Amino acid sequence: MASRDKLGVRVEHLSSVLLLPVFFAFTGLRTRVGLVSGTHEWIICLVIIGVATLGKLGGSAVAAKMTSLSWRESIQLGALMNTRGLMELIALNIGYDLGILSQRIFTMLVIMALVTTIMDGSAAHAI
Repeated sequence: MASRDKLGVRVEHLSSVLLLPVFFAFTGLRTRVGLVSGTHEWIICLVIIGVATLGKLGGSAVAAKMTSLSWRESIQLGALMNTRGLMELIALNIGYDLGILSQRIFTMLVIMALVTTIMDGSAAHAI
């Protein structure tokens, strides 16, 4: 194994073992679930989750269908893509740091990322 490959493995190990958990902890500490307190705000949060799920699952499924996959395979792929929340968390943290997102919206979107990530791939196998 070349020294470049060994370095790549070490950096990957460092980022997955140390930096990734720190990033999740940092995001969790910034999230203030208590800000989403009223019924109206929880309804908005559920709408955000629904739109995100429809967009990720539906968009991926339609794109997969356009590449000649069957509907079943397309929906399975969409269900798997729905669970990808890490990039969302990165974008949310950047948006919050730039002042684009308020604390309340940031919290709702973090909840959305967590809920869609929890919708794991076992749903894809059930289809």
